[in-house]
Amino acid sequence: MAQKYLFIKMENQEGTAPKTSSKKRWLAFLLPVILLLVSIQYATLSTISVQEHLKMVSEIKDVDVPFYDVKDSAWISAFKDRNWIECRLETSKTDSISLSVNLKDSILQLELKGVVIKTTPIIELHADRFFEELNPVAYHHYFGEETASREMQATIEKIPLIVKKAPKDTLEYAAQSHVVDTLKREDVHWLIMLDNGIELRVEGTDTTRTSNAWHNKFWLKQDYHQIKNNFAKTLKFEVPQYNPTIKLVISENDAKAIYRALPRQPRVCIRL
Repeated sequence: MAQKYLFIKMENQEGTAPKTSSKKRWLAFLLPVILLLVSIQYATLSTISVQEHLKMVSEIKDVDVPFYDVKDSAWISAFKDRNWIECRLETSKTDSISLSVNLKDSILQLELKGVVIKTTPIIELHADRFFEELNPVAYHHYFGEETASREMQATIEKIPLIVKKAPKDTLEYAAQSHVVDTLKREDVHWLIMLDNGIELRVEGTDTTRTSNAWHNKFWLKQDYHQIKNNFAKTLKFEVPQYNPTIKLVISENDAKAIYRALPRQPRVCIRL
């Protein structure tokens, strides 16, 4: 009787093992397929988002631009210079410091009432290809009118506070170290979200280090939140929001000084 029970038990185990193995094989097959389909869905809807945004701005006709479909490079350059000057002229009417980004000459500068008070060269820059597809009217809406910041984030304090303990007497003061630490290095990264939807990213780097190529916790955090929000929308078959991005790399000290000199909601002009 015991032998018969043992035989039946072993037979049941042999019959269960193939079923479990089959389920694992199906699971191993389905998971990569599902991930692939979700990735394709995300990439497709993200591409559609850029195309729809470009189509929307391309259909704007509220600005009278002569030679709407002109392809002459000299005319286009003159048109961009005119928009650049008009935008800076508008910002010069305010009493606050403004930021001017000249991508043509790779220069970032602070201005106050039309006077340039600080200039720094742009070491590296990257702008979305979206901007290359803009027609003159769309270009004017992005770069021919002043735009203000609706949000600013940074890895450094806007107004740093230094707390020092006052010495009790001259002997204690003399015993303290008064050498300024000039070797201190900080990760200086800041971004400005503009009213027109452009995201301006600025990274500071010193001369002894190459730029971090955006592989920094600050940028990774920004990208993570953006991908998370866009991914949630694509799972609902919704087109995610697209924000054109411009990335700049300047010197670390200048990045720090410019960020702290700007007001909370600076006005920005950009020359592509």
